[in-house]
Amino acid sequence: MKIDILTCSVSRSAGGLLDAIRDLYKKMDRSKSDISVYSYIDTDTESDLPSWTPMDVKLYEKTNPFFYSAEIKKDILASGADILHVHGLWRYPHAFVTSWKKHTNKPVVATPHGMLDPYIISNQGFVKRLLGNVLFANKAFKHIDCYHALCQAELDAIRAFGIKEPVAIIPNGIDMPAENKHYERTDDKKHLLFLGRLHPKKGVDMLLEAIGKIKQNNKQLLDGWIIDIVGWPQEGFDQKLNAIVNKYSLQEYVIFHGGLFGEAKERMYATSDAYILPSHGEGLPMTVLEAWAWGLPVIMTPQCNIPEGFESNAAIKIENNAESIYQNLTKFLSLSNEDQKNLGANGKELVKNHFTWDLSAKKMEELYEWMLEKDKKPGFVNVLK
Repeated sequence: MKIDILTCSVSRSAGGLLDAIRDLYKKMDRSKSDISVYSYIDTDTESDLPSWTPMDVKLYEKTNPFFYSAEIKKDILASGADILHVHGLWRYPHAFVTSWKKHTNKPVVATPHGMLDPYIISNQGFVKRLLGNVLFANKAFKHIDCYHALCQAELDAIRAFGIKEPVAIIPNGIDMPAENKHYERTDDKKHLLFLGRLHPKKGVDMLLEAIGKIKQNNKQLLDGWIIDIVGWPQEGFDQKLNAIVNKYSLQEYVIFHGGLFGEAKERMYATSDAYILPSHGEGLPMTVLEAWAWGLPVIMTPQCNIPEGFESNAAIKIENNAESIYQNLTKFLSLSNEDQKNLGANGKELVKNHFTWDLSAKKMEELYEWMLEKDKKPGFVNVLK
């Protein structure tokens, strides 16, 4: 079967989608699937394109912020693919679904990657609804045959948006680090890591407020700890974060590293002692899986949508407010080194057994086969009666 993948970026500019899309398809059985990836050139494409080898990646110039490309339209329609799989919503790849259906009448899969998350819809819902109802006239949504959710919570969000088509739950996966991979520490501090976009959705402002309150009330808990903030700013959010650091005089505890990738990113995981994601909403965050793969205890909100982490005693639960982060981060910092490490060890076992790319790739192959009516409906596909 021939599958065409359409996504807005094949570089680090896509954030966690780079790993989530690339690593899934690199694990697909090439004897069963002929996969081509169609995407756009951006400032980081040249650096990250080699990581897609040996996959077939076709790149195009985007002519406007909507990512319209007449060339992509022409080439995909002429490709003879059996299935179109669109990753992401709201830009031209989403709108292209209507053209695909009109010209081919072949199946379409769409992966929202958290873009129908309640937090996103409630904060940008008017814009999304305008795009859906006016510009697309809801045609693209109606022409998608199956949605791919990363977890049960994303399936619920898709249904809450009013979508009635089948939804397959296939989680993100992870490749475990090599056992002999080792990075030397450069200090004698313990490190709490946040890695992700510096965007209001990620909750880093609440984290820093909580750190400030711990400094005021339990300063001894912070002794020997560094909070590493890794990520690139969006919407000028770094200004707010720096203001909080100045408000509580946290300069000796908090380090902003900017965006880190490749080996520099690996080094941060390998030399950290814990990972925190105080997010308001996620699909299924790659960074949590990566942290567990490196054996780190995780502190996260339920909105990260990996309840297995709490059930497996691999994560500390925080709610998405500064008071809860303060209370539960205080508890975590009070744990013994052994108890902290046990959380991380549980997380490592969790990803080994349930969140590998091999498992996810096999499920995606089953989904495609079902959509081409070559196999029975998989048990992970939700169909409304």
